[in-house]
Amino acid sequence: MKSIIEQFRILNDVDLKLRTLRKDLERLPKELAVKEEEPKLLVDQIERRKAEVSKLQEQIEEKDEELKVGGAAMKRYSSQMSVLRTPKEFESVRRSIDAQKRVNQQIEAQTLELMQLVENLQKEMGEIQTRLDQLNAALAAERKVVEAQVAEWKAEESKLAQQRAGMTKDLPAKELGVYDRIVISRGDAISRVTGSVCSACYMGLPPQVHNMAILAKELVLCPSCGRILTVE
Repeated sequence: MKSIIEQFRILNDVDLKLRTLRKDLERLPKELAVKEEEPKLLVDQIERRKAEVSKLQEQIEEKDEELKVGGAAMKRYSSQMSVLRTPKEFESVRRSIDAQKRVNQQIEAQTLELMQLVENLQKEMGEIQTRLDQLNAALAAERKVVEAQVAEWKAEESKLAQQRAGMTKDLPAKELGVYDRIVISRGDAISRVTGSVCSACYMGLPPQVHNMAILAKELVLCPSCGRILTVE
């Protein structure tokens, strides 16, 4: 049984490496996937600003139409000035012209404000696009690194899996079943006894359990953490 326990110790090292590799193989693509969400957020910001610009441009076009109407009114009032006959008529048209000028000036001011908003939004879109381009370039480079790392880890995982298969084929099924169950639940299946303490959970071992671990005539499990106990 001592030789079997020793094989389990070696197998445990392989399983720990496999466990770490598989966690990394799962972790690295997930981390990259999280980072790849950021460009989508930037694209969404650009699209929202594009929609705002479109609405503002529609408003600017409406203001332009209003200015055209106001300009036509001013021409009409100007043409009337040449045919007026009384001061009262003149004063009435003059007041209309002044009122229309104020309306036109207000429309022009509103148009300038809208155009300024469009300019600001376009500037923001340009800045966001620059960040997006930089981020996409960085992600493309990181993606290559991740793909290369994943390929390397998968090759190492395959090698370790083959090594494990070779190590377990001659181990007794009953003891291997116990070992595999512990590996699945605990990750690390082996615990070395230091003094009379389990090195995995740091619990003191009953004398009988300690002695059985020393004799190593059968698999002895820690009463606390359930790992296989080994003694140097």
